[in-house]
Amino acid sequence: MNVKFLNNKKFIFLICGVIFIIIIFILFFINFNNRNYKNLNIGNNNSNKTLEEVEQYILNINSFEATLEVTIKSNKTTNKYVISQKHNKNEDIQEVIEPDNVKGVKLIYKDNILKVENTKLSLESIYNNYPYIEDNNLWLNSFIAEYKNSSNKNISEQGKNIIMKIQIKDGNKVEYKQLFLDKKTLIPTKLLIQDNDKNEIIYILYNKIELSY
Repeated sequence: MNVKFLNNKKFIFLICGVIFIIIIFILFFINFNNRNYKNLNIGNNNSNKTLEEVEQYILNINSFEATLEVTIKSNKTTNKYVISQKHNKNEDIQEVIEPDNVKGVKLIYKDNILKVENTKLSLESIYNNYPYIEDNNLWLNSFIAEYKNSSNKNISEQGKNIIMKIQIKDGNKVEYKQLFLDKKTLIPTKLLIQDNDKNEIIYILYNKIELSY
């Protein structure tokens, strides 16, 4: 009788263990599917946008914070920088992170006044009525402003990217600009700037960017 009782007890424990494992598996499977469904919806919502909707989505950006790698090419030299940018309706702030010899140089543009600071050397200069936003090719908001006003622009889908292009004909060295967006997230990934011979003169890679609308 004791043996039978023990066997029944083991059998009950075994059944309980199997049921417990099944419950854990079901909960894991449901949770996993929910996470995938949410991620899938995010991608699908953006993927289902038309090119016109994508265009408006980018043009409606009000502010952003970004960390970017910038490569600037001239006839003789190639210079590389890592910089941070903050843009909103009140001011624009750009600070050099790398290389070390210009690290800490900060540009602050507000109310048509450009202030240049060097945090390492505690230096400050102020320039009045400086057309900084309009002439600075490193800023995403500058590209957006030019795109809005351009008569020679287009947006297209190429592989995993959506590309917004503009051509500028004002006698300056810069003539072509291309903003690359990740097709799934619609986050800017890079900005390519070329001269009138389509030689790359500025290449911007967005390591991190947060957009606000």
